[in-house]
Amino acid sequence: MQSQRDTVSETEMTRLSVGDCVIDTDDDNPDEAIVIARPPATTIAEWEFPTNEGPMTTADTNPEYPADTQLVLVSFLSDLNDYWEEWDNADSADLYDGVEDNHVHRYGFPEPRLAPVDERETTPEEDTDLTDNEAEPPEQFTPVIDRLEQNEFTVSYDADEQVIRAEKFGVEHTINHDGTVGGESGIKNRVKSIVDRFL
Repeated sequence: MQSQRDTVSETEMTRLSVGDCVIDTDDDNPDEAIVIARPPATTIAEWEFPTNEGPMTTADTNPEYPADTQLVLVSFLSDLNDYWEEWDNADSADLYDGVEDNHVHRYGFPEPRLAPVDERETTPEEDTDLTDNEAEPPEQFTPVIDRLEQNEFTVSYDADEQVIRAEKFGVEHTINHDGTVGGESGIKNRVKSIVDRFL
C-alpha cells in the first residue's frame, strides 16, 4: 500500500486544522479520528507519552518520519463517542480541553501520516432520507438501517440498484442484499461490522 508520505511531500500536503476528520494513511483499515490540536512549531520528538516500556515520543514510534515533523494530536471517534457524549457540539477551540476533562485518549501523529476524510464525492443535494423514498427496502434491512441511523449515518434505499446507501462525513458506502459492503474509507469496517451483526 502506498502511504501518504510516498505520494505527497511534506511541503505540498494539506495542513490539517483542529476539528478535521482524518484517517491514518499507514493503516490498511484506519478508524476515523478528529484533530484536537496542532501545537505550533511542536515536533513529534517533543510529544512524550507513557508506555509499559517507559516514556516514549511520537518520533520513537515513527522512525520513518523526520524527528522535526509537525505534531498533530487526535482522538478517535469511537473514544470521543464513548467518553464525551456531546463532543460534536463543542467549538474547535474547546476540543483539546474537552478531551482532557472527559479523559478521552489522545494520540500524537506526524502530520504527513494523516489525511482528511475524502469529501470530494459528497452530493448532499442528492441525498434522500429513507422516509422520503417511495420504495421501501426489504424487511431484512430494517435492523441494519436502524443501527446505522443510531450511529449517525444518513441512510437511503436505492430501489433501482436494490442497495442501501449509508453516508457519513461525506463518504458513502453501499450495502447489497447479500451483505456485501461497497466503498473505500476508514468507516467501511464500521459499516461492515453492523451489517455482519444484523444481516
